[in-house]
Order: sequence, then C-alpha cells, then structure tokens
Amino acid sequence: MKSTEEAMGGISRRGVLTRSGLTLGALSGLAGCLGSGGGTQQFSPIADELTVWHAMGGTNGETLDTIAADFESEHGTSVNMEFQDSYEDVLTNTLAAFDSGSVSDMLQVDSLFAQQVLDTGQVRPVEQILPDDFETDDFLDNVAEFFTVDGELASLPFNNSNAIMYINRDAFEEAGLDPDDPPRTLAEVRSASEQLVDQGVTQYGITWPNHVWFVETWYGFEGQLMTDAENGHAGDPSTFRTPDAIYDLFEWWKGMADDGLYTNPGVEAWGEATSLFIEQEAAMVLTSTASVAGLIADSEDFDVDAAPYPSISDTRVGPVIGGASFYVPDGLPEDRYEEIGQLLEYMAAPEVQTEWHKGSGYYPITQPSVDSLREEGWFEENPMYNVALEQLQNGDADDPATKRALLGPARNVQTTVQDKSVDIINADDIGSEIDAMKDEVETILDDYYN
Repeated sequence: MKSTEEAMGGISRRGVLTRSGLTLGALSGLAGCLGSGGGTQQFSPIADELTVWHAMGGTNGETLDTIAADFESEHGTSVNMEFQDSYEDVLTNTLAAFDSGSVSDMLQVDSLFAQQVLDTGQVRPVEQILPDDFETDDFLDNVAEFFTVDGELASLPFNNSNAIMYINRDAFEEAGLDPDDPPRTLAEVRSASEQLVDQGVTQYGITWPNHVWFVETWYGFEGQLMTDAENGHAGDPSTFRTPDAIYDLFEWWKGMADDGLYTNPGVEAWGEATSLFIEQEAAMVLTSTASVAGLIADSEDFDVDAAPYPSISDTRVGPVIGGASFYVPDGLPEDRYEEIGQLLEYMAAPEVQTEWHKGSGYYPITQPSVDSLREEGWFEENPMYNVALEQLQNGDADDPATKRALLGPARNVQTTVQDKSVDIINADDIGSEIDAMKDEVETILDDYYN
C-alpha cells in the first residue's frame, strides 16, 4: 500500500484534517448521522473525467496509472488516478465530499473502514453498476464473502491481502534452525526466537507493526469472533469477545517482550517493522503479502522467504482479509455509471489482476486470474507469491471468524486495541488490562450504535 498496510505506516494525515477543521472522530459521527438520514443526495462529479481516489504510493501507484492509461486506450474514457496519501485520507476526504456534494467517481476504501462508508447510505452497490454479463462468481469465495453485504457485492475487491510471516533464511541456518520448516505456532516462534537470540544471531526473534489486523488474524485462525453479531456481519455488535485463546496470545506476547525476544516497533509502524527485519535486527517479521516484492528487492544481504502466519494453537481456521476495495457514490449523474461499470470490470479482468499481482504481491482476487498464473508456472517460479494465496484458499470461507470485523466505529476500535495491547504487555496483571480493553471497546460500540 504504497501497499495496503504500508500506506498506514508512512502517512501524513495533516491535509484535509487541517483544512476542514474536522477530526476523524467527528467525521465518524457524521457518517453515523448520514446513515440514519433520509435517502441519497445528488452529487456532482469533481471532474469531467472519471476520478479515482486511492492510497497506493510508489510503484503500486505507478501500476494504477498504467492500468488507467491502458483502460483509456482501450475504451476511450479518460481516468485520473488521484493519490490521497493514505487510507485514512481517502476515508476523511470521502466523508467530507459526501457532505459537500462534490465527489470522486470511485473510492478505494480500506476493508477496516467498510462499514463506516456503508453507514453513510451514500454508496451504490457495484453489483448494480457492473455490466450485466459480469461474472461475480469469478471472485474467490474468501474474498467475495467479506465484500458482499445483504446479498449484493457492495464494492469491488481489488488489492487484497492477508498477513504472513517472512523469515531470514540465513539467520535460521546460522542458528541451527531449518528455514524449510519455519514456526507455525506461537510456541514454535518463541522456541526459534530463543535459539536466534541466545546464539547472538539476531537481537530479536520477531517483530510486527502494532496494528489491529494482526490481532484480528489471530482471532480468525482460532475460529474466534472478535465481536458478537458475527463480527458485525449479522447485525449491530455490542460485545467485544475475549476467549481463552486471547489470554494465551497476550501471555505469549508479554513473555516475548519481557524476555527480549520481540520488539515493538510502534503503533501502526509498518515501515519500522520492515526496517528491523531488513537490517537483520529481527529474523522474523509479520506483515502483509503486499510486502513480498519490496522485501525481495531490499534483502540484498540475506536470503528472504515467506511462510504462513503463525497461529496461537494448532487450530488454523483461516486468516481475515486485508487490503481494500472500490466503492462508488450513489447520486452521481446516471450517464456516468456505464463508464464506471466498464472501469470496474476492467480492473477485475484476469489480465489486469495478473499484472497487479505480479507488480505488488497482492494476491489475485478472481479464479480466472489464479488459473492463468498457475498455467504459466508463475507460482512455481515465484513461490513466495503463493504463500498468502494458499493460506487464503485453505481457510474456511463459510466460517464467520474468517470475515474481517465490519464495524461502524472501526477506527476507534482499532486504536483502542492497539493502545491497550501496549498496556497489556507492560502490565503486571494482564487480566485486568484485557478487561479494560473489552470495556473500552464495548463503550465505543454502544456510543456508535445506540
């Protein structure tokens, strides 16, 4: 983001927040009000050409520009890909635009913020916009399940990912560990970390950005829901769940920190976590599959490899989805929707998804694109690109625990879980701090939904 998750790490949020004088919390409240209001307003496009607000920087942004140019060449419709700096800025600008009445044609929204955008009541399901012959069944089940709301595809999946583990193969070998048999559980991660640190191979065993997505992924692998109402997919959630497995997680996490086997790079510190791995301070890092291309390019001094995400126990129900999708405002002039539908269809085309996957590391999100890559032998030649896809497809798409939480106040829940995680691993009594996290999240849910 950059990649989805990287965009959350190296961001500047000053722009629209300063200009509008509104905080994200205030805009969250605005979204709730709009969602309970009376119908969709009419919007003016911000430009004559189709405009897409996105959060892809660097080479990913350049790839989007190429896709737009190719679409224009093929269809004769001009598209302006407008980089908004971060997912938070896309969200903030979107909510402000809904209030002002002048909007972008397509909006790349982090899956974390999906419900907040839906609650505005100002978006049109893309299934109503896509051409009639578009095969929505082509989307991978695990992908489509999250983005389907009330039986319709609400937004177009595009850059989707899940969390995996990267390892330093050279460090593993130096410590006497088998890089072809990387840790698969937290207990195995601790054992490998002890061996790496005790032998002085690396300063730490593992690191990862302190982001709610990793906690959600641990819930998903255990087959546990983070909230009631099926993680918000079956109604308004009111309860933040803390099963025994989550106590096990935080006991492990705290023990790793106390014993110097793990280092916290900071809240939402995507770049810092990656740097610790690249600089060989830590031999393992948990981050997005979207980082695969960058880590291959940056690990010039050692051999990097990708491995499945380590689970709390031997239970491996499946990961929750990450990344983003494209929403379309309702209330635009009707004559624009045909061109928007053509662009949406183009971005899901097998050849475009193949190009996007190879350039970014995000997994392809349709079965035809997966089949095409397998037929050409891409995954055999580039096995690191297959780890997340295989992890996704091995997951149980029918289990609600593998659906990322769909919460209106998601940003506030996110920051609470992240901040309280620091309190928990620094506490003498983790139980009381987990209880405090539960109480604070439930207060946020109650304030939003009631």
